[in-house]
Amino acid sequence: MAVQVSLDPNATPPVTVQPPIHSVNQGNHTITWEPAASQDFTFKSLSFANNPSCFGTPSILAGKVTVTDSNQNKGTETDYPYTITVTSNGQDYSSGGVGIDADPGSSIIKNK
Repeated sequence: MAVQVSLDPNATPPVTVQPPIHSVNQGNHTITWEPAASQDFTFKSLSFANNPSCFGTPSILAGKVTVTDSNQNKGTETDYPYTITVTSNGQDYSSGGVGIDADPGSSIIKNK
């Protein structure tokens, strides 16, 4: 299941994801982010707080972002807040998750 990304320039944060917490079981996985229905933007970046070693280098394409997750957790759940940034009409917009005053609950990969 891909994480659906939406942009509302007038919202805080302007970029939201569905599901806000994406759970990944132990093992190797590829996580994908894609625009939700009727969204018109391009992806710019994906970054994780503290650059955890379980994630590979993100692949950023205009219409999709992917990252590998080598989740080695064995029953211990760990939350990894992230920020995804998109561009629309020459302006960059980001989700919460990383940074000053960011809501760490709005974009998380949960390795379990």
